[in-house]
Amino acid sequence: MWSAATMVNDHYLNSKTNSKLHPWFITGYSDGESSFSIRVRTSPSSRFGFNISIVYSIGAEVNPVNKNLLEQVKEYFTGAGSISKSGNMYYYEITSLKSLINVRKHFEEFPLQTTKFVHFKLWCKVMDILENKEQLTKPGFDRILSLKSVFPKGLSDKLLEVYPKESILLITKPVLEPSKTPLDPNWIAGFVQADGTFGLNYTKQVRMKHGYTCQPQFRITQHERDLIVLNRIIETMGCGTIVKPSGDRDRYSISVANLADLVTIIIPFFEKYPIYGAKHLDFLDFFKGVYILKNKGHLTSKGLNELKYLAYAMNTYRKF
Repeated sequence: MWSAATMVNDHYLNSKTNSKLHPWFITGYSDGESSFSIRVRTSPSSRFGFNISIVYSIGAEVNPVNKNLLEQVKEYFTGAGSISKSGNMYYYEITSLKSLINVRKHFEEFPLQTTKFVHFKLWCKVMDILENKEQLTKPGFDRILSLKSVFPKGLSDKLLEVYPKESILLITKPVLEPSKTPLDPNWIAGFVQADGTFGLNYTKQVRMKHGYTCQPQFRITQHERDLIVLNRIIETMGCGTIVKPSGDRDRYSISVANLADLVTIIIPFFEKYPIYGAKHLDFLDFFKGVYILKNKGHLTSKGLNELKYLAYAMNTYRKF
């Protein structure tokens, strides 16, 4: 009747995990999970004692399906760069200036929508300096230090020992002028890939016949600086409310917990605009759980057992 096995089949799983990534998915995923960084490393042979390079990188937690996702991102960028493992994370990085030019072209055609766009624009200015080899001149080298100083990690202590703050020309960090245009659905899918969660909260509830219930929730969490993006997602998808997690002073979340919205909006949306990797598996389990609830399966011991199994086998509980 409401058996999970009838809801999703292997063909659906395989077709989604092997399909080609949409350009806007790449941008949405990058908005949530990537970095555009400027590396300044000690190099005695370099004219000013430091070697400068720029990097595009994007990460995913270590498991086989997430590595496949990063392989798909790599394929999108024509096989440039490499995937490495550090701790419990995989990182896909591109460091070749020639290949990064193609990365830049992508994000100029499909622009970032969060405040990460500001760092991308500063990163592009450093790329221009490197392309023209102006980093070999004192004005060009100093300009790069000024640009790096407004990045989140700023300038390292080792760098500041040689080039004190007083010697670096301060610049004003640009302010993002947020777009008011509707978000591309594929961008939302990519952003959810990075920062979204599909959850089944299996909890004790004494007033229920079997003593337990399950509450489904779709959530996207962001720093308050990108609150406007959360509102744009709500406007585009047509559901959700903004909530502020307790004890988290600088973050906000989109929450969708209404069963009707989950059935008629959220699930059909991600069937049409898929996510990938481990989060795709979480979506499939979420899909099953929501339909068990929709068909009143949670009112039976069998249904509750299925929900409990799903809840404790997804997200951080998932084993590979």
